[in-house]
Amino acid sequence: MSTARSLSGLRVLVTRPKDQAEPLCELVEAAGGRPVRFPLLDVRPSARAAEGAALLQGVSEWDWWIFISANAVNQARALGVLRSDGDTPRIAAIGKATADALAEAGITVDLIPEPQSNSEGLLAMPAMQDVAGRRILIVRGEGGREELKERLVERGALVQYAELYRRVPVSTDTETLVDGLRTSAFDMLTVTSGEALEHLYALVPPEDRERLLGTPLVVISERLKNQAGSLGFRYVSVADTASDPAVLQALTDVAAHLTSSRPAPNDGDKPLAEEEKEMTALPEQPAAGEDPQHHKGKAAAPAAPRKSRVAALLGYSMLAAVLLLATAGYFLLQELRSKQEGLGGELNKGDLHVLELSRQVSSLQTQLATLHSQFATLQAQLGTEDSKLERVLGEQSADFRQKLQDTRTELAQAIQAIQRQLSRTHSDVLIADAEYLLGIANQKLHLSGDVKSVLEAMQAADQRLHDSGDPSVFKVREALAEEINQLEAFQPPDIVGLSAKLLAIEAKTRELPLFLPHPDMSKEPRESPKAETGDAVDSPLEQLKELVTVRRSDRPLHAVLTPQEAAGLREILLLKLEMTRTALLRGDDALFHSNLESANAWLNENFDRDSPAFKDIAGDLKAMAGVKLKASFPDISKSLALLRNIEKLRLETDAVTTPPATAAPTTVPPGTEAPGSKP
Repeated sequence: MSTARSLSGLRVLVTRPKDQAEPLCELVEAAGGRPVRFPLLDVRPSARAAEGAALLQGVSEWDWWIFISANAVNQARALGVLRSDGDTPRIAAIGKATADALAEAGITVDLIPEPQSNSEGLLAMPAMQDVAGRRILIVRGEGGREELKERLVERGALVQYAELYRRVPVSTDTETLVDGLRTSAFDMLTVTSGEALEHLYALVPPEDRERLLGTPLVVISERLKNQAGSLGFRYVSVADTASDPAVLQALTDVAAHLTSSRPAPNDGDKPLAEEEKEMTALPEQPAAGEDPQHHKGKAAAPAAPRKSRVAALLGYSMLAAVLLLATAGYFLLQELRSKQEGLGGELNKGDLHVLELSRQVSSLQTQLATLHSQFATLQAQLGTEDSKLERVLGEQSADFRQKLQDTRTELAQAIQAIQRQLSRTHSDVLIADAEYLLGIANQKLHLSGDVKSVLEAMQAADQRLHDSGDPSVFKVREALAEEINQLEAFQPPDIVGLSAKLLAIEAKTRELPLFLPHPDMSKEPRESPKAETGDAVDSPLEQLKELVTVRRSDRPLHAVLTPQEAAGLREILLLKLEMTRTALLRGDDALFHSNLESANAWLNENFDRDSPAFKDIAGDLKAMAGVKLKASFPDISKSLALLRNIEKLRLETDAVTTPPATAAPTTVPPGTEAPGSKP
C-alpha cells in the first residue's frame, strides 16, 4: 500500500459510531498512526421505523429504492424487511460502503454514483434523469439533506422517505477530549456527519475551542467542510468519498503536508552564531575504515580561521555604529543652534499676543457682568412663578381632595349595594336549590316509593331554606316540617321481609305430604333379618307390611300417583310461590294477590290438610293475603307549591314587617329566625 507507515506516530481522533469505527482504526494503525476512539454518535431505531418498514414491505408499489447509508441497510435487515429471496425494485446505493452492506445482505445493487459518491453524483447519473411518474422510496435516517428528494420531485417523481434510524449524541467523557486538546495529544481529527461535528464543537469548553479549531480536520463532503468553516475550523480537508480508504488517504495527505511544513535546515537565514553552534555540535562522522582520531584532527583544523572571521565582522560592526552616532550628534547640535537664534523674534510676537488676549479678557468680563444681571432678573421671575405655581397647586389639591372624598363615599355606597345584591342572590340560589330538591322528592315518592331517599331530600331542602335567611320561607318550612312528620310516621310494606317469608315457605314444601297416594321413593327398604327355619312363612308378610302405608281420608281418591307426578305437583307449587315473590318484588299488587290465591288453591287441592306442615304454610299464606303493596303515600306537595309562589309570600312578609312610611326596611340577617317562627 502506498500509504504504509505514512501516519507514523500521528494520533488521529476517530469519531465514528462505536460499531463502525473499527475498520478505519485498523487502517490508521496499518499506516503507522495511533487511532484514538472517541464516538460522538450512536445509531438507534427511529420512532417512525415501523412506518418505514411498512413502506418497504410494499415491494410492488415502488420503482426505485435509494439507500443513503450502510446504517439504513443494517436497520432494514434488523427489521426483517430486506430479504434476498424476494423480488425488489431497482436498488441505488450512495457510496461503496452502502453497496457493500447491500451485497452482504444478498441484494443486487443496480446503481452506484461514481466518482462522486453523494446525492449530487446520483442525480447526475442518466438513470435519474427521466423519472417522471416513477415511485421512489429513499431509505435513510431522521433528518438529513432534502436536496435529493426536491430534485427528484422537480423531475416529476413521486418520492417518500423511510426513516429507519436516528443519530443520538453519546454522553461521552469530555475530560479525555479536553485533556487531549490541552496537551496536544491529537494531530488530526475525523468527522463524518454534521451532527457529530456540532456535538464535538459543543463538548469543548469555550476556553479550549481555539485548540480544537486549530487542529487539522478531515471530513467526507464539501457540505461538512463549509459547516466546519462556519464554526471556525482553520484546516479542513475533504476525502474523495465517505469510504474508510478515502478517509485514510485524506489523512495521509494531511500528514504529508504537516511533514513538509516542519522547519527545514538553515539555508542562510539563521544567525551565524546559531549556524556555528549547529556545525560545532554535529561533527562529521568518520568514513568507514578511517581512524576516528585522525578524522578528529582533520575536523578541528578549519575551526580557528572561522572564529577569527567572526571576530573581525563584530569589530567592523561596532566601528560603524560609533560613526553613525557621531554623525547624528552633529546634526542634532546644528538644529539646536538654529532654534536658539529664532527665539528672540518669537518673544516679540508673544508680547503682541498677550496684549490681544488682555483686550479679549476685558470684553469677556463685561459680557459676564451683563449675564449676571440677566440671571438676577430671571431668578426673580422664577420666584414669582414658583409662588403662583404653589398657589395653583394648593387650590387644585383641595379640589382633588374633595373629589377623592366624594368618590370614596360613592364607592362605599356602591359596595354596600353590591353586597346587598350578592346577599339576595345567594338567598335566591339556596331557595332555587330547595325547590329542586322538593321536586325530586315528590317525583321519587310516586315513582319508586323510596321513603328513605325522599326524607333525605326533604331534610336537605329544609336546611337550604334555613341557610337562605329569607323570612318569606317560614310558611314553606312549616308545611315542610308537617310533611316530614307524616312521612316518618308512614309505614310502607316490608317487601324484604315478605320475600324472605316466601323463600321459607318454598323450603317447607319439601316436607308437605301429598293427598293422593304415591310411592315414597325417598324411603329405602329396610333389610329384614334372616328368618329362622320356623319363621319362613311369616317373613314375606313382614316385608309386605313395610311396603304398604295405610292412610284414611274423607276425600275421594281417583288414582295412585307415580313418583314423577308427585314431584311435578311439588314443583308446580314451588313455581306458583316463586311467581308470587316476583310480583312482590316488582310491586305489582294485583299479580301478587292473584298468584298468592293460586298457590293457596293448589296447596288445598293436592296436599294433606291434616299435616302440620300444611297448616303452617296455609297460615303464612293467609297472613300475606291481607298485605297491600300499593300503600297510599302522604301528600308532600304543599311545601313545593308554596315555594313556587315565593314572590307572593315575600309581598305578604314585606307588608307585615314594614314599619310606617318613613321607617327604613329591616332585613333579617342570614341564619336568624323571625319571632314566633318554627325552626
